Amino acid sequence: MATDTASISKLLDKYESRGLPRFRVPELYQEISERLENHNGTTGILASRYLRYQELIETERRKQKLPWFVGFLPAANTGFEPRFRNESGFAGMWPLPYLMGKKYGLIQTALYDERHDPEKSTEAACLYLADLQIIYRDWLMGITAFSVGPARFNQVIHGNKTLEFDSLFYALEPEERIPVIQLLATAVAVSEWIELESNIPAINNVTLTKADGITQPIPFSLFDEKFGIGIAQMREYNPGLRTDLIPYMGKIFNFNLPNAIEDRYMGARDSISVWLNGAPQMELTFDTLTQVFDGDTVVIIETEQVAEPPKLIEERDEKVWVYYKIKRGDALYTITDIFDCTVGEIRRWNNLNSKMFLIAGKRLKFYVPASKKSYYQQIDKMSLAQKRERAKSDD
Repeated sequence: MATDTASISKLLDKYESRGLPRFRVPELYQEISERLENHNGTTGILASRYLRYQELIETERRKQKLPWFVGFLPAANTGFEPRFRNESGFAGMWPLPYLMGKKYGLIQTALYDERHDPEKSTEAACLYLADLQIIYRDWLMGITAFSVGPARFNQVIHGNKTLEFDSLFYALEPEERIPVIQLLATAVAVSEWIELESNIPAINNVTLTKADGITQPIPFSLFDEKFGIGIAQMREYNPGLRTDLIPYMGKIFNFNLPNAIEDRYMGARDSISVWLNGAPQMELTFDTLTQVFDGDTVVIIETEQVAEPPKLIEERDEKVWVYYKIKRGDALYTITDIFDCTVGEIRRWNNLNSKMFLIAGKRLKFYVPASKKSYYQQIDKMSLAQKRERAKSDD
């Protein structure tokens, strides 16, 4: 492919006619030239990975009415690596910061982080991009805010007192300009590569199915031993998991398995507890009382020889309501963080339909574990700084 300035200028004309934002700076010409030269096969690899996730991305971006080029953000930012995580805590193939993940309803715990899940993170990222376009009404500004964060980009806007993107671009730090250039260059180079190359290498895309775990954690090593699915493969199939096991978090966890072994797994599922714990030992007693549970009825019977009854009722932490009065300066992300809930739960608990419910003086109720009632009640008396510090420490 020709990579001289004139050829790249014609290439930009072509893709700008298809909706790519017009923004021509020397750095963009240089980046497109390097990507078209396909050093170490990197552009071909990105094209393969894009084709792997194209259907997923296209479905979500069309749903949110996003332009075609934003679908190349994962290619430019992380090379479509679902397990990406940097020192700033941005995670997933888009990638997303913790607070944005929380804002858009992604589960983020020590065991499981949906920012690493391609489907969940793509849905959240497209919602986020749609919201940024509503705010900035310009795609160059929107993708810049996505990359550097709205707070930082707003700081640049206010500091330079302009909405002219060329001026804002050069007001950014050099490293902050890179994502914008990389996105535009990747969108052009990879699209051109897909259009012109007939032998794009296929990425091994195993057909996956959702399987149910059991009522205890299952280490990846068991799948290696019993089903021939290695630990590295399990990590690849389940990028949202942050440890090498299928967790049990109070309810059975759904995870990904290759479709080819679904029947084998389901047939052996009842044996997994025995594989992990060994066969249960029955201890017999005499002249004892046993509880027999029939629905909600407890019947006491006497028997000469019975086994110790299984523990059929799990101890559960009851939940109670606590109330909180919204204060001036409260932020939605901070409130959801310190009360360990989602925006959807706040709306459901308080029967709210409006998106605007953080109004100073308004009382909201939160459904929390009874054992931590006093912990959450203290929040109503905290200063703004204390609440922010607690939210930070919870991250």
